Amino acid sequence: MLMSLIKQHLHQQQRDQMSAILNQTKSEFLVDSLMERLNNEWKVNSIESGHNTYNQVEAEFGRKYIKLMTYLVSGGERQRGRSAYMFVENATGACYKPASVKAPAKGIRFYIDQLVDDPLICDQYGGFLYIR
Repeated sequence: MLMSLIKQHLHQQQRDQMSAILNQTKSEFLVDSLMERLNNEWKVNSIESGHNTYNQVEAEFGRKYIKLMTYLVSGGERQRGRSAYMFVENATGACYKPASVKAPAKGIRFYIDQLVDDPLICDQYGGFLYIR
């Protein structure tokens, strides 16, 4: 009896996790994968170069935009303060430079597909988002 309840509970958890993944938009999924790659790459680069300070990216999912924010990690501890890194339009995957913490600048700079395909385009400071 107890084992069958545990199995039912585990199956329900798995179904809930799968439905959460399936409910993500394409842009949300690509942002998650880009964040994971950038966070790992920047941490490894910092450790290999002998530094203990590096940037990490986190996302805030909104109705229209996904806002990527960077924060500083020093000695394994998250430091205070965050900066707007990039805005991604949820519907199209268009990437924008931030005009402020609350709004993107005008003009599409990249599409999230391009950045996921070649994450070396992205730097830690958002310089790749400036129009050249």
